[in-house]
Amino acid sequence: MIRLIANNVCLDMLSNYELRPLEIDDFNSFLEIQGDALVNSPEVFGSDYHWFEHLSLLSKELRFTKYMNYPYQFLLGAVRSTGQIDGMVGFSCDYTQSKLRHKGKIWGAYVRPECRFKGIGTKLIESVIETAQNTVDCELIHLSVSTSNSDSYNLYLRMGFTVYGTELRALKVGDEYVDEYLMVKFLR
Repeated sequence: MIRLIANNVCLDMLSNYELRPLEIDDFNSFLEIQGDALVNSPEVFGSDYHWFEHLSLLSKELRFTKYMNYPYQFLLGAVRSTGQIDGMVGFSCDYTQSKLRHKGKIWGAYVRPECRFKGIGTKLIESVIETAQNTVDCELIHLSVSTSNSDSYNLYLRMGFTVYGTELRALKVGDEYVDEYLMVKFLR
């Protein structure tokens, strides 16, 4: 299991956080950051806030627990000592399929607005890449990012991802379409 401790300045105060796969005890904190993500960055997620809020608590818990299959399918969080999650990213690898197990997927990356540009996103992505490469033995990782999300796009470029295509009208938020860059990082 990943147990990285880092110092991060967030909300103008020095705080420690633990970078680790989320566990069942993180469920309430996950609900909080997921709601924040769907409100503040609707163009990033296929889900929307209205839909998510109307799910039953049991449905939300079932969706959350299906991502507790570390290292093949998990949510990695930057968690404060108080339990608050400041950032998260999902990873999945279809390790049960012999023709697909060589590749992984990063999805749902989000850092709270007040905690951005402090290294949390970089640490989350680095950790997922390390897990995919050294624990899961993936050969490549895919992700998609909104063409208008230049901060995340530039982060992925710095992390060694390259664009291999563009999905036009990947999402529709209200009356606006969101195009997405399809990106890949080859690990070997």
